[in-house]
Amino acid sequence: MPKLRKIPVEELRPGMVYDRPIYVDSNNMLITANSPIKENDIKKLMTWGITEVETAGVLVKRVDANNEKKSGKPSEKSSDAENEKKIVIVYNELLKKRKVLIEVHSRARNAVEAAYKAIRNNTPFDTRDLEDSVQSIVRLLKENSNVFLFLYGLDEGKDYTLTHSVNVTFYSLIIGIALKYSPIKLNDLGLGTLLIDAGMVKLPVYIIHKQSNLTDQEFNQIKTHPLLGYRALKDFGKIKENSAIISLQHHEQFDGKGYPRGLRGNDIDEFARIAAIADSYEAQISNRSYRKKVYFYHAMRNLLSSGINNFDPVILRVFLSRMSVYPIGSIVELNDGAIGIIIGSAPEKPLRPIIKLVFDRDRNRINDTVIISLLTESSLYIVRALDESEVGINIFDVL
Repeated sequence: MPKLRKIPVEELRPGMVYDRPIYVDSNNMLITANSPIKENDIKKLMTWGITEVETAGVLVKRVDANNEKKSGKPSEKSSDAENEKKIVIVYNELLKKRKVLIEVHSRARNAVEAAYKAIRNNTPFDTRDLEDSVQSIVRLLKENSNVFLFLYGLDEGKDYTLTHSVNVTFYSLIIGIALKYSPIKLNDLGLGTLLIDAGMVKLPVYIIHKQSNLTDQEFNQIKTHPLLGYRALKDFGKIKENSAIISLQHHEQFDGKGYPRGLRGNDIDEFARIAAIADSYEAQISNRSYRKKVYFYHAMRNLLSSGINNFDPVILRVFLSRMSVYPIGSIVELNDGAIGIIIGSAPEKPLRPIIKLVFDRDRNRINDTVIISLLTESSLYIVRALDESEVGINIFDVL
């Protein structure tokens, strides 16, 4: 069999034809030989988070640049330039929001801590502080949806359950806002996600913080926390059903292999389907007692690869459209050897983000602000995502 070579997805154009099949991977063919690439094929690859395809063929039909101009493509360049300007403006505004997010996060964390303490002691609790926190988070996200970046590393080393609950609420509300939920629905979604792990406080502390693998008995105890949390929210917080059910169902999976009831598809409440995605993403990018975190891009790829089984595909696409394949803050290497940090992207072109350079192509540190837009720099593309330890930087030092 002829040797396969890789082609970056960014280089594909509708109408291109190769004389051999194009593969997504060794088991999946994207296009047969001598078939034109369609715009929808490229969009699928972007939705799946695929950055490269493979073929043993050669390009036998190129896209005529003149035809692109006749079809109105120059307006796309103009649109890309406008998107670039907007993204840079939003990024500059984002940097002013960090202090506000830390304050909002701290208040929400305190509200969750008070509720969890009451549940631990089997006493009633009031939800007003929790709901005030939800409203503050919604306002902040509507001012700048990328503010979630500052959740990264926040309060690591403290009580993980509290921080996790607040962070899951941010990611869940990003989805809720994208779905154009009413203020009441956003409140109910946010209240339920703030209390998503209420049942964990009823478990032995040593299990939650255990650094080695759980025994079967310990894992079975962990699997009781959704039901324990649901009952506690109904008994002690008088939480509405549509909020409390998040605690009960957030570990159900779209293919029916989750717990505690093995629900499938749309039998799982929509709020819980949203929370499941937010919960998985946040857990991956946070350090846990038994494993190290992964970085934004890899967490998103993991979501996409398991999404067809674990998560509602429609809601997952919404999350992807808001977070992008390369979420803001991701560190990437370009094909010319330069390294930078993602500061934003256009939803319709997730593989062509805006990048603030950190190292030039010779790996010299860049101290000035140098912005590269892959929307308009057609010769550049991302070759891989990196983590902080590989590059030797802290993302907040280079934003």
